[in-house]
Amino acid sequence: MTRMSHTHTNIHLIVTDLGGTLVKTDDAIMAAVHRAAGQLGIPEGYADPVYDVFGTSIWEYIHAYLPEGHKDRTNDCHRRFWELFPYEVLDRIASFAGVEEALHELKRRGIRLAVLSGLRLEAIESILATLAFRDWDAVRSSMLYSTAAGDSRAIGIAALVKEFTIAPDRTIYIGDTDHDVRQAKKAGVRAAAVQTGGQAVRYLHKIQAQSPHYLLDSFAGLMQVV
Repeated sequence: MTRMSHTHTNIHLIVTDLGGTLVKTDDAIMAAVHRAAGQLGIPEGYADPVYDVFGTSIWEYIHAYLPEGHKDRTNDCHRRFWELFPYEVLDRIASFAGVEEALHELKRRGIRLAVLSGLRLEAIESILATLAFRDWDAVRSSMLYSTAAGDSRAIGIAALVKEFTIAPDRTIYIGDTDHDVRQAKKAGVRAAAVQTGGQAVRYLHKIQAQSPHYLLDSFAGLMQVV
């Protein structure tokens, strides 16, 4: 674990991303995108995962994936994707090592736990159902928060802070992309980033450039923070 800030506070609320943070979803997302495009007769797109847009939105990922001359099919492919994900690719989704134990321990310490992901709510709930841990204080999709600036995650984090009446500096948002770190800071909470997501594999410097308060090997690293 790298602690990017030496100021320590007691944490009362942890809001966590889902894919890349609690569970491995990159392969499942890519498989569903490829399958959706194939079913629509769209040629294969870029073989290299488009990690520079991972964590923003599925639509942006699909748009980046589709080959030139077919990007006008992004909306069609996006609709088909949600017919497939996560239900037809659940076998490709699994929690990272230590996640279940960490969640139970954080809860035992009296910390409130919330999920806030960019996936659709029904998809989030389906994926969470694969975990043994069930004691969430809130499960939300950032798609519920309308914004034109791409700041729906920050708005969602701020809404949870207000709902639970917890000070922002006693709240951590933990994700796996540079976008997650920016959104946490925009919401005024402490930002933690894990290195288990796809972006960190090739673009760790992008996450580091955002100076998260905590740069962790994995979600279980929170045990050393709170």
